[in-house]
Amino acid sequence: MKLSLAEQMREMDKKAIEHGIPDIVLMENASIKSFYQILDAYGDVSGSLAVCFVGAGNNGGDALAIARHLYNNYCDVFIYMLVPEEKLNPSPKTNFEIIKNMGIPYKFVENDDDFDIEVINEADLIIDGIFGTGLSRKVEGRFKKAIELINDSDAFVVSVDIPSGIKADSGEVMGIAVEADLTPTFALAKPGHFLYPGRIYAKDVRVVDISTPVSVIEEFDPSFVAIDSSQIKLTYRNPTSHKGDFGHLAVVGGSTGKSGAVIMASKAALKSGVGLVSAVIPASINTAFESHLLEAMSYPVDDNGGFFSENSIDSILEFVADKSAVCLGMGLGVTESTKKVVKAVMGIEKPMIIDADGLNCLSFFVDELKNRKAPTIITPHPKEFSRLCGVKTKEVLEKRLELIKEFATNYNCIVVLKMADTLIASPDGKIYINTTGNVGLATGGSGDVLSGMIGAFLAEGYEPLQAAINGVYLHGLAADIATESSISYESLMPSDVIENINKAILSFFEA
Repeated sequence: MKLSLAEQMREMDKKAIEHGIPDIVLMENASIKSFYQILDAYGDVSGSLAVCFVGAGNNGGDALAIARHLYNNYCDVFIYMLVPEEKLNPSPKTNFEIIKNMGIPYKFVENDDDFDIEVINEADLIIDGIFGTGLSRKVEGRFKKAIELINDSDAFVVSVDIPSGIKADSGEVMGIAVEADLTPTFALAKPGHFLYPGRIYAKDVRVVDISTPVSVIEEFDPSFVAIDSSQIKLTYRNPTSHKGDFGHLAVVGGSTGKSGAVIMASKAALKSGVGLVSAVIPASINTAFESHLLEAMSYPVDDNGGFFSENSIDSILEFVADKSAVCLGMGLGVTESTKKVVKAVMGIEKPMIIDADGLNCLSFFVDELKNRKAPTIITPHPKEFSRLCGVKTKEVLEKRLELIKEFATNYNCIVVLKMADTLIASPDGKIYINTTGNVGLATGGSGDVLSGMIGAFLAEGYEPLQAAINGVYLHGLAADIATESSISYESLMPSDVIENINKAILSFFEA
């Protein structure tokens, strides 16, 4: 799903106007389409009380037009005008003139005392048209009070385009934000609908057509994409296929006490369709590996106190050389020997995913990424990414969009930043936001499962970006399927996710 930044949306609106569609027509289309979405989500509005909050921008005009449609469908309507009439933009002002001519009651608000709390508390519906996608400063004064009253209400809340108080480009809460039940958004959704914390506030986001020319939307090359089912590509298998047609993945990792990381990655890869999996592991954990996973092969090598020994490097390189793809790092440990193993394996010209301690080792020689001659996907969580970037974790959380874009471009790799709203940055500067998954994934081992899944798609021959998209989306979907049945978020384990990969994949072939 293409996403539009605030400035990009303004440019598209401008192009629509240049195509001969006046701003007032776009506003009318936005309002009637939003009204239809209200009817679908809320139901019959006749006899209900709707309270509308109107700001100066075009989304305030949208809210005024929605108020008119509600009124014409026998809904009682009351409007709070949060700005003086002279501050309204031209199209909103036209809609306000219509409101006055129709006799719909309204009140101008200059301070907090101008709100009638009893009326707001009695509302069945609230229309939030306070701020739109252009908000760039902290919400204060009567606007803040309005949002507080909206959030304290038991009414069904509809936010026009985006919940007021959410920064459209980043999902940042500008001090306070409306908690919406329905968010009709126009032409294209915005990153702030899907990036946390905005994602918490923008519930039930529905993209509606307002007659923006389809040529404008088709030609638009987005900076952000929300990963939905349309981005998932899974190929049908020829009945005459054999295991060799679906790749051979080498999983290089593990150490004493962390054999489970390699076991989970290997099993997740097999569940994701790869033809063969061979785990390259320290000899001391071979028994543990083979006793827990029958379907994968193992290649035990010399170890040093339970960790890979640098003496094993030549045998690792020789074994991995003919594999389709490499999954490197889970459960590896960080020692002088494992650092040398990671550096050596990175020299193999095979598609590769680097995770966990593979990344922690890489942080000591991160510029080696620039020497890679084959596609590379890294899957850090914020702490691991902070080590790679040389910044504090807090800065990663504050500047994640900027940092992953810069890293992917500078190091010519795909970055999968694992968070509640996992992000994928590609070398061309685009950022993909995942829309699946839940808090049950916040447990050790979830990342190992994800790495195995992405590694499987790499080995099967998918393009690296598609492998990352498939893996991230299906990983989250498997978790969602698991928690929709009988597993609570608290009880979800990585093995539960692995067992539901099948259902996640099957959902695409049954559609």
